[in-house]
Amino acid sequence: MKLFKSIGLVLGLALFATAFLAVGSASAVTTKLCRANEAKCSKANTWSVGTESLVGAIGPASEEAKLVMPGLLTVSCTSGKLGASLKETAGALVGELVKWNQSSCIPTADSCTLRPPKEFETGYSAEVEATGEGNGVLTVGLNPSLTVICVGALKILCNYTTPTMKFAIKGGSGGGGKNPQISSEAPMTRAGKNSESCPSTATYVSLYQVTVPGSPMFVTN
Repeated sequence: MKLFKSIGLVLGLALFATAFLAVGSASAVTTKLCRANEAKCSKANTWSVGTESLVGAIGPASEEAKLVMPGLLTVSCTSGKLGASLKETAGALVGELVKWNQSSCIPTADSCTLRPPKEFETGYSAEVEATGEGNGVLTVGLNPSLTVICVGALKILCNYTTPTMKFAIKGGSGGGGKNPQISSEAPMTRAGKNSESCPSTATYVSLYQVTVPGSPMFVTN
């Protein structure tokens, strides 16, 4: 009886180890920026990564980045860029956010701006993972923050932050308006020095067209 119990214990541990290794292997699948929507991106279709591996730009007036501050105002910007430098690991693409800025903002009468503390070499981390069907998610960490300053008739200073901010990456072929895009609808919380009128929470909403690495582009494995 003891022999059977020992054999059962050994088999149980072996199965557990096999399952653990399988989970570890699955989680270590390398994310790729791919020219085709392939389940496993071929070497020929893999976009190279490095400095400014993934960059989105605000283009036509229908695209924008804006901070919605309930009960106060919405600052909308029709120009700007979001860029990340990335490297391959045995899992997600990881790196840092090296570019994040917004300009041409309204309300213009109040000369409002919407900017992170550092528009370039921001100090925020960046991670890209595939989520399926050629799409992915860009997670920006290390407390990304935005500051609103209006110096016209409405004189305000509002600072908002969040531990992490997620941007959806939509893969696209680039044809027929199906361009790859980066977008967000991220809640933020007031922090630091603020005018009394600044609400306690705000939402950052953005839509960028992917300009680097190019089009077509999909997030795959």
